Amino acid sequence: MLTKIKLYIKKIRSFFLTKKINQNITRYKYVHVMDNNKFNKPFVDFINKNFNPDEHMMLCYKKHPDKEPTLFPRGKNVYEYIYFKDIKGLLEPNIDKIIFHSLFMPGAIDGLYRTPELLKKSYWGIWGGDLYNAKRDEKNDFVRTNFKGYLTVPDKEEVIKRYNTNGIFLKTKYVFPISKDLLNQVKLKQHNNIIIQINNSCDESTLEMLDVLSKFKNENIKITTVLSYGKMQFKDEIIQKGKSIFGNKFEYLEKLISPKKYLEHLANNDILILNQNRQQGASNTYSSLYLGKKVFINDKSSTYYQLNNIDNVKVYNSNDIVNMSFEEFIKNDNIELNKQNISKYFDENEIKACWENVFNAR
Repeated sequence: MLTKIKLYIKKIRSFFLTKKINQNITRYKYVHVMDNNKFNKPFVDFINKNFNPDEHMMLCYKKHPDKEPTLFPRGKNVYEYIYFKDIKGLLEPNIDKIIFHSLFMPGAIDGLYRTPELLKKSYWGIWGGDLYNAKRDEKNDFVRTNFKGYLTVPDKEEVIKRYNTNGIFLKTKYVFPISKDLLNQVKLKQHNNIIIQINNSCDESTLEMLDVLSKFKNENIKITTVLSYGKMQFKDEIIQKGKSIFGNKFEYLEKLISPKKYLEHLANNDILILNQNRQQGASNTYSSLYLGKKVFINDKSSTYYQLNNIDNVKVYNSNDIVNMSFEEFIKNDNIELNKQNISKYFDENEIKACWENVFNAR
C-alpha cells in the first residue's frame, strides 16, 4: 500500500514538473538532458556563466540524494524531470539541439526510440560506460546509430565500429568538478613512501592489477583504490585480495567525498594506474598529470592513444608493469611537459570555444 502511495505521489509530482517544462520550453534554443551527476552542476554553472542562460534549458533527473549526495544544479533555466517520455515540448521547432550528457538517465533510450524524430536534432555526449557497456538490442542500437551528432574525441572509432553511423562527430571538452584554481591551490603532503592508486572506481581490472603489483609488496609503498561506485559486485573481492597481498599497505575509499577532498587524495598519490580497457576516469587522469604524477593507462583504452599521439602527453601502458623493475615503475619523466600540455583541459577559454562549435554546428 505504501509503495502504491509513493508511486501515486511521484506521478502527481511528475505531472506538475513536466507541465512547467512544456510550458517554458518554447523560450529555449538548446536543451541539455542530464542527471545530477557530480560533473553536471559544474557544467551548468559554466554554461550559465559563459553563454546566454535564456537560450539553454537544463533538464536534470534528480537521482537518489541519500545514495548519491551530489548537489543539484541551480538556476532559472534548470528544470527537474522524472519521466522523459512526457516532455512533448522537445518536438517544438524552436529547439535547435537536444544534447544528452551521457545516456545513463532513466527513460532516455525509451523516449528517443518512441519518438525517433527527436534524434534528428539530438547529440550524444559520450561518457564511456554508456558506449562500452551499452545493451546490444534493436532499441539501443537504433537510438545510438541515429543521433544527429556525437560529442567525443577518443571514442569516435569505437562508435563507428559498433554502429556504422552517418552522424557528425564534434570535439568537446567537459567541465570537471576539479578546476584549475583548485589544482593550483592544493597543498602536496610530504610522505616517505610511494603511494599508488589503482583505478577511479570499483572494477574487476583492479583485481588483476593487485596481482601484478604483488611483486612490489615488500617495497616502501601504499596501495589505494576507490570503491565508492562502479561495479560494486567486485568490492568485497577487491578488499579481500588487497588486504591479503598488501596487509596494512592497502587502503580504499568507500564513500563519496567532495571534489576538494578527492583532489587532496589524488595529490597525495605518486602514481595513478587506470587499468580498465576503455576510456574512463578523465578527470582523475588530467588532474594527476597536471599535478606531476606518473600515470599508467591500459593501451586498449582510447585515452591512451589520445594523450600520447594527439595531446603530446606521456602516459605509460599499464600492461607493461608486469615486466618492469620497481625503479622503472616509479621513475617519472616529462613532468613539466605533461603539465604544460594537459592544462588546456582546464582552460575555460578552450572549453568555451569547443562548446561554441557544438552550438553552431550544422
